[in-house]
Amino acid sequence: MADRDSFGEVVPPYGWKSLLSWRVFLPLLGLLATLGWALEHWIGDERYVYSDDAYVQGKITLVSSTFPGRLIGLNVNEGDPVRMGDVLATVDRTGEAYQRPHNTGKNLEAFKTLKRDMARLEVLIRRERDERDHFNRARSLLDARFISRQKLEDIETEWKKTQVAILETRGIVLAEKQALEVSEVHPRNNTVFAPISGQVAQRLVNLGESVRSNQPIVSLINIRDTDSVWLDVFIRETQLWKVRPGQTVRIHIDAWPKDHFSGHVLEFIPAASQAFSILPAQNAAGTFVKVVQRIPVRVVFDRLNGKPILPGMSAEVWIDRRSPPKILPARTGG
Repeated sequence: MADRDSFGEVVPPYGWKSLLSWRVFLPLLGLLATLGWALEHWIGDERYVYSDDAYVQGKITLVSSTFPGRLIGLNVNEGDPVRMGDVLATVDRTGEAYQRPHNTGKNLEAFKTLKRDMARLEVLIRRERDERDHFNRARSLLDARFISRQKLEDIETEWKKTQVAILETRGIVLAEKQALEVSEVHPRNNTVFAPISGQVAQRLVNLGESVRSNQPIVSLINIRDTDSVWLDVFIRETQLWKVRPGQTVRIHIDAWPKDHFSGHVLEFIPAASQAFSILPAQNAAGTFVKVVQRIPVRVVFDRLNGKPILPGMSAEVWIDRRSPPKILPARTGG
């Protein structure tokens, strides 16, 4: 029950009871929250170098043909996974033949004939092996006088006929292969293989187009390899003295808000971003406004946590100043 004075007026509480009043408690709570927020940011600024101007970069491999010609085969689309050694494209390099109409049906028929003759050759080889074993068994039977010599000679004659057929078929297969080597749609004209494992980033030409020597056909990137993706972080030049190669970096990728990534500072790009501008800022009018420049710092991932990290993604980084710089292992590129 509230206290009252001699005139019946309510007397406001004093001492610790006055702190329980919401008129005092709420401003006090706001002050404490503001002090806590300021302390947290001060500690964070003392320990971390923060930047939200960070983007994922990647090592993109351009795959090209070493010979000019017409693109007669393109086996991949954008986004398709490929393994090292997979066939990506086929280029007809038979001189000016790719500029003339070609008889596709004739070449397809030639492929069918070659396939049939190769299958026949395999059958003959198996038959020759069986007949050789049959002849050896028959010779043992002749020594034991179970068969006549005439029967043995008949078996040997069949074996010799099969050997001759094998030699003839091998010659036919070789001639058919040589004929297809000069065919304008033969897939061995110039086959373009994948030099790395990854995914197709872009198809730079279309099927049927003529390509020049060393003209890129497709581009590949491995988005699950720590040596193929990294971060370019832009640090204010006033904070650059706090950063050292090898320091630990906490990474947050905007595309994966629930995942936490770790990395290390690899190196500094030896120029400010303004130095790479095509039209650098000049003070021709005599006025000057000082702008804090950004220095690119390259950060590499320790691991990707099984997530596809795509070039161009945005990120936030916290570079730990207290982490001791360490020597990083040599990288293959990037």
